[in-house]
Amino acid sequence: MGRLANKVALVTGAASGIGRATAQLFAAEGAAVGLVDQNVAGGNTACREIEQAGGRARFFAADVSQAQQVRAAVDETAEQFGGLDILSCNAAIQIFRRFDLLTEEEWDRQQAVNLKGMFLFCKSVVPHMRKRGGGAIMLTASPHALVTYPTCSGYAASKGGILAFVRGAALDCAPDNIRVNGVLPGATDTPLLREFIDGTPDPQATREGIIERIALKRLATPDDIARATLFLASDEASFITGTYILVDGGQLARG
Repeated sequence: MGRLANKVALVTGAASGIGRATAQLFAAEGAAVGLVDQNVAGGNTACREIEQAGGRARFFAADVSQAQQVRAAVDETAEQFGGLDILSCNAAIQIFRRFDLLTEEEWDRQQAVNLKGMFLFCKSVVPHMRKRGGGAIMLTASPHALVTYPTCSGYAASKGGILAFVRGAALDCAPDNIRVNGVLPGATDTPLLREFIDGTPDPQATREGIIERIALKRLATPDDIARATLFLASDEASFITGTYILVDGGQLARG
């Protein structure tokens, strides 16, 4: 029996990277999993991989910033698997540009996907979790919520908003035994990071520079982040809410 046996989980950003690793780990630990992403091909592949490994999964194509699509994914997951216990939100976009050069549309889209999307999913899952007597919500933020660097102001604002939302939502949800926590992944080997590195003038130097700032001298893997999320989702974290886990290989400890 896995740590999530008889649980039902919903994972956003599940077509690749951290979200995909989280969905696969949740399924391996016994949960039935709903996967949400705009990437239909990647989402369907991730779903098939879970099923081929003996797990239960269903993929939902959705834009996380659209309330109707969010409600449909949440309600259909609960209907198909008999309830909903766990939410892991990972969907995000990042636009690297000085804030004064961002268009209003770029700012709005970044906040809509990264911050509003998490609000919409949390709002939609709470009634289902209340019926089950409780639940666990994990929202993926970023160390950019704490420290950042040039060209990341919009992204940092969205991730800082997530941490503030985690604290307030945890208080709102505590009477229903629903825990809300954040996960802050450091530099992780995902398509988003590779896209950033490849877009720099010297990708090899950029990659080496990132690793040099990490105390453990390597990038995180998506599985590293998924395991931290699994801990918060499990009964092992039953008295943890309103806070976050920093999974950055010691980067922030170096200042």
